[in-house]
Amino acid sequence: MTGMGGVLGLGVAAQPPQAIHVVAGQNRPPAWPVTPAVRVNLAARGELARIMGELRPGVVIHAACVSRAADCEQQPEHAHKVNIEAVEELLASAVFADSFVVYVSTEQVFDGYAERYFEDSPVSPRTVYGSTKAAAERRVLEFGGAVVRLPLLLGGSAGPGRMGADTAVVQAVRSGRAMSLFTDEIRTPVHVDFVAPMLEKIAREGHTGIFHLAGSQAVSRYELGQRACEVAGVEPNFEASLAAEFDGPPRSLRLELDCERAIKELVWEPPDLRQSLSRTFATPFEAVAND
Repeated sequence: MTGMGGVLGLGVAAQPPQAIHVVAGQNRPPAWPVTPAVRVNLAARGELARIMGELRPGVVIHAACVSRAADCEQQPEHAHKVNIEAVEELLASAVFADSFVVYVSTEQVFDGYAERYFEDSPVSPRTVYGSTKAAAERRVLEFGGAVVRLPLLLGGSAGPGRMGADTAVVQAVRSGRAMSLFTDEIRTPVHVDFVAPMLEKIAREGHTGIFHLAGSQAVSRYELGQRACEVAGVEPNFEASLAAEFDGPPRSLRLELDCERAIKELVWEPPDLRQSLSRTFATPFEAVAND
């Protein structure tokens, strides 16, 4: 597994492992203190191939990438190297290692102009980040692997800048930091605890093609912030703003993911927003009850 240093890694690490996991990354993720780990720099050509040759994994869940849109816009060559060339190297190595590849992708492969995006909708990225992820998707699908598109993720904190969108808002409110949230940017957020078992199921059962794993409710960033504060028991103190007026990389306004194929083939049950938020902010007793 790669890219387990953030909020997704928290969700995967929380699941009872069904096999011995090896985590690959530049540093050992905090959520994986005792799991076997190897150091790999995806920007260094040949290093991923070497690791694949040594480990010969049966399955690779590849989530590592340059994911900040601003970083991709400012350093497109680096984004291309990590988000596309490293995937190409991984796939070439997977042929010789006889590995099955599960590629973690994003809603950002879409432009945000449609009412809803299905698993077979054509991609239409607006950013360097979205373009690199869409290009990597094509290569994984040609290889015969699985592509899992995720929406805005909710969950706890794996460190500064590595936390669920709900935790980020609540932490900002509790610390008194001024912030504004978009009222016109719509997402279908989901908690990583619900996503993690599906990634393992896809890997274990060898499902191929594209799957969407998103929540059942489409909400604005502003509404998400309000609901997160409500469940966390804090008083919201943020302002409303418009993504359409954002001075930065282009933002896709409405990214509502439809999960029809995942529902049919994986028996995925898209959680509603309160189910997801309760995973982050519930007491231990409530968390058990929600199970």
